Amino acid sequence: MKYYKPNELRAGMRLAQQIYNKQGVLLYKRGFVLNDQIIAGLQKFGLLGVLVLEPAEPLPPISDEELEFDQCQTTWMFRLRDNLIAISKGHKPEDLPSLVHDIMQRFYSLDHAIVFSPTVRSSEDYTYKHSICTAILCAMLAHGMGFPDNAARHLVMAALLSDFGYLYVPKEIMAKSEHELSTIDLLTIEQYRNKAAGMLKRGEATYGLTENIFSILDDFLKVERKENSQLDISDFHMPTKILMVADKYDRMTAMSLGYEPVSPIQALRHLQGSPKLYEPAIVQALSNALSILPTGRCVELSSKHCGMILSETPGDQFHPQVLDFATNAVYDLNSPKLRDVIKIQDLMPSMDLRYPFDSQSLKHFAPDPPLQNATRRIRMRLEKARKREAAKHTHANPA
Repeated sequence: MKYYKPNELRAGMRLAQQIYNKQGVLLYKRGFVLNDQIIAGLQKFGLLGVLVLEPAEPLPPISDEELEFDQCQTTWMFRLRDNLIAISKGHKPEDLPSLVHDIMQRFYSLDHAIVFSPTVRSSEDYTYKHSICTAILCAMLAHGMGFPDNAARHLVMAALLSDFGYLYVPKEIMAKSEHELSTIDLLTIEQYRNKAAGMLKRGEATYGLTENIFSILDDFLKVERKENSQLDISDFHMPTKILMVADKYDRMTAMSLGYEPVSPIQALRHLQGSPKLYEPAIVQALSNALSILPTGRCVELSSKHCGMILSETPGDQFHPQVLDFATNAVYDLNSPKLRDVIKIQDLMPSMDLRYPFDSQSLKHFAPDPPLQNATRRIRMRLEKARKREAAKHTHANPA
């Protein structure tokens, strides 16, 4: 499956993810075949991108847990939107504590890794959906890091409010990738984030926010929209460091404003490659909480071959048993002999290994004599077979 921007969609493509409208109502199920009319509607809907199945790719199975996760993201996103709108108007966010409770109840006590698949996002709901996914990751990481219930709730609440200021940032700035942001853009973002933080503090008594929550948010204000490898996080509290990891992972793996997502493996490697910015223990907890390489997942190997996960290694999902498509050999990547020889490079981006050709490229193709002879023989056999079938039909149905 691949991500396509709305203007890249074509009739006949099949959806790999369900799409909901702005009220949370299911519009199109997985496997739905697009036509020109539907594509025009999706383009007006403001989606950033759509996950599409490849031509020969079957619709992959999905568990009840994954469907529930998809539904939770959608319904919670609208609840968060209503709460943030209430805050922006100076009203009490009545449903916010209940939303924190629901996220905690569903994800804080998980005893197994889950498939984390963010929903399709539009330019209008990106901030809300990102905040929900970040809060979910924070609940899981709080559990993995041994946080008590009350501290975990403060972290989840902070995650839900951490991007409040981005709702006021001009759309033309939000549409830029990290690398496109100018110094003026970053200052503008900082200005709106500080303004939103001030709104929260002025309504502290009304909103029921604690000192611990503001401590997390104050630290997180120092984390710029553009990743700063020189940022000193030595004085940051552990909850803020968890929020940083969750925020960055979701921004990298979800269809984002300004750039396409990367695979979960590449996102984890980015986090692992910046230990001064992202606490290694938290990144490891994230890796343990997510099911990135389940049985049946196709991967690219460091040997330049492609393969499929046959079975997982308990406690170490990056060293499973793999079937090599090229050699038909089965490798146990957890064995001492292979552990440092063959590694999983990335998720296989496409099951379709055919070479794409456009019409102009085909005009330059000229078959050599052996191919011409082979094609001629095939055509002759097909013609003879056609004539035999016609003769049988004539004998069976005489005039």
